[in-house]
Amino acid sequence: MTQNIDSLLRAYYTNLSEKYKQIADYILKTEHFNQSLTIQEFAADCGVSTATISRFAKMLTFANFQALKMALLAKQAIPTDNPLFHEISNNDDYLTMADKIFASNTNALKATRSLLTEAQLRQAVDYINQAKRLSLFGLGASGIVAQDGYHKFLRTAIPTVYSQDYHLQLMQATQLTEQDCALIISHSGQNKDALEIARILKERHVPLIVITSFGNSTLAKLGDVTLLSISEETNYRAEALHALIAQISIVDSLFMMLAVNNGPQTEQSFKAIRTEIDRTRQK
Repeated sequence: MTQNIDSLLRAYYTNLSEKYKQIADYILKTEHFNQSLTIQEFAADCGVSTATISRFAKMLTFANFQALKMALLAKQAIPTDNPLFHEISNNDDYLTMADKIFASNTNALKATRSLLTEAQLRQAVDYINQAKRLSLFGLGASGIVAQDGYHKFLRTAIPTVYSQDYHLQLMQATQLTEQDCALIISHSGQNKDALEIARILKERHVPLIVITSFGNSTLAKLGDVTLLSISEETNYRAEALHALIAQISIVDSLFMMLAVNNGPQTEQSFKAIRTEIDRTRQK
């Protein structure tokens, strides 16, 4: 499945150089591209060199211009009359507000899905599957995603750790080795505390999976695998809370992929957990 180029550009846009923003602006405003488009023609239309176009494509994780071109050609198959995120007005009744929230969350999930690749998911699951320990990191709203992931991965046979306290997370990071795996969530990818944790992890050569809403952010560049969640700030959702749903869905996907890969071990772990939880319930 070809990645949604417009969603990808919005995820990267904030951290692009001026030349790259020039290319991105051209792509975002252009609905149709000619199938015979060459890199020379595209560079001329964008007002940059062909070398810049090649670097731009690789920065967006496309193998070359031809792969980028496939994504450009796919744009015409995507409806443009339906906004990705719906702004809420104080003139909206409550049901209309709810409709807009549900629609925005649904669109965020679809756009996030369009940015996932088989290679990324396979590599991320392999890192987790081969780890002696899985350690999750997240602060603030991202901590909600990390804690939800901790709750899920505890059901697997892989020892999983998570702490809400930042200083404990720092200690947690220093205990990991290259035989473990870390999953760190940060909406902006620029949070200084999250970056400090990532620095420790990289120094210790810990395989690092990053979930963030901003491609090309400092944290995104540090990830051995970086999975992007689509978000967009609106007047009443300044912290892009719909991004949490997309991020939780990415973690859900990794958990289910791991569970399917390790069917017998996961089933045994599930049964043990169910048995103990059932003992706490009144009959």
